[in-house]
Amino acid sequence: EGGPRRWKIVGGNITLNAAPSADADDVGAFTNGTILKNLGCMEVADQVWCKVRPFRGGSAGFVQATQLQPAQGPDGIVPMGVDDSSRRARVRDFDSKGKVPCAQEQGQAMGTCLAAVARSSGGDATVVVTFPNGFARNLYFIHGEFVRASATMSGVGTDMDWRLENKRYFIRVDDQRYELPNTLVFEN
Repeated sequence: EGGPRRWKIVGGNITLNAAPSADADDVGAFTNGTILKNLGCMEVADQVWCKVRPFRGGSAGFVQATQLQPAQGPDGIVPMGVDDSSRRARVRDFDSKGKVPCAQEQGQAMGTCLAAVARSSGGDATVVVTFPNGFARNLYFIHGEFVRASATMSGVGTDMDWRLENKRYFIRVDDQRYELPNTLVFEN
């Protein structure tokens, strides 16, 4: 609530604990520089512990706050509080709109779709892509990375791959393909 959305591990590799205690079971490990989602911090026995998880999903656990610092997004801003881009996209409060190459079916030639983006700070955004037949899908970005798509009748949005090449996101979700310029997703 109002704190940084993500933490960066500093000062070496860390162990993720199942509870806010050095004696708790290990549930994972992360290397120096890893970015983790902030799930809240608490004071326990005169030490501050933060509950974290990888922002692409995975086990949540606890890390001492002394091993963390607020993570800057790719835009140089430390995002604070809750990312509101998904809510804004639902109510059609967009920052920018444009046309992007897309294909709805496997093997289909790329056509043109309408894309609208609701941005948040720190490299977070929700892009709504609408195909010519009216089918729309939300594409979610966290910390400048594509992380998932909305579930539809054609799939749950997690069968995907993506890459960022020449300032362009090439995304495949289920059988659909999208090409989004970085300037549409993150720049004014």
